[in-house]
Amino acid sequence: MTSLAVNLIPVKNLRPPKTRYLKGVKPASPSMLKRGKQNKKLGDKVSVKMWKNMTMYSLSLEERATCPTDCQQWDNCYGDNMPFAHRFDHTDPNFIPQLEQQLTQLSSKHPEGFVVRLHVLGDFYDGHYILQWQRWMNTFPGMQVFGYTHHTYTSHLGCLIRNINNFYPQRFRIRFSDDWDTEFSAHVIDASEAEYAEHGIICPEQLGKTDSCSSCGYCWSSNNPVIFVEH
Repeated sequence: MTSLAVNLIPVKNLRPPKTRYLKGVKPASPSMLKRGKQNKKLGDKVSVKMWKNMTMYSLSLEERATCPTDCQQWDNCYGDNMPFAHRFDHTDPNFIPQLEQQLTQLSSKHPEGFVVRLHVLGDFYDGHYILQWQRWMNTFPGMQVFGYTHHTYTSHLGCLIRNINNFYPQRFRIRFSDDWDTEFSAHVIDASEAEYAEHGIICPEQLGKTDSCSSCGYCWSSNNPVIFVEH
């Protein structure tokens, strides 16, 4: 049987596969999905485009511990600047059951639908986890998902993610980070590399053109690339 685990590629001189903030790693709980209003960048209620009027939630896992080691941002992780963020322990045996319990509650609470932002920190750590999200997409038809992954578009795990994108093109919208081989991508650039912006739009929230993801909607409503300026 083919393994669905992450194929960790040995890379020299990388930081250890864990967060800088080990006290921020929390056990599984029935409240791992946080309301968007707890994150100013995300916003709380979608007000535009697809998924309008749906409430936003987000999930964070431990950065690097759940990420592919060939991630281009490994040594410059977004999470390095988030000392107070809660990262939920994906190795906790209660992680999947507790997450499913909360998704069941949110499905009942929001008959109009709800949005999950995966993963503010962390990534899809193995194939079983990816396929679990596919099962949840079937179980919770009102759930919409968006986010970004550093698994490459053509890798084994990338193909699993791409399959869910293709099967639920209006509901499951995971962009491939730093992968110029696909239009449905996201890229982090240094300000000095601004010429790359011609390949897509710079995040409107970063430019102050919109208050939050919830009032923008570009990342889940457009198939074109989005670019984030490193900060």
